[in-house]
Amino acid sequence: MTFFEVEYTSDDYYDCYPHQIGIYPTFEKAMEKATELSNGEYPPAEIDIWQWELNQNEYVKIKNWNKHEFDADFKEVKE
Repeated sequence: MTFFEVEYTSDDYYDCYPHQIGIYPTFEKAMEKATELSNGEYPPAEIDIWQWELNQNEYVKIKNWNKHEFDADFKEVKE
């Protein structure tokens, strides 16, 4: 079982912790939501898409795609 989590981090000094937006069944759905966030009127400083997989009865983050405010697109982050 795999799912994708979308979260963003604001550039507001008082609100600079990650906010979970939602859980999506496919990368494409997660990317749709992340793209919608990045194209909004006030785009967040950073957006992450986390891929989670069930591994020995617990979910583990295995991949991350990140978009920083100065990046043109999402990039896979090596862990």
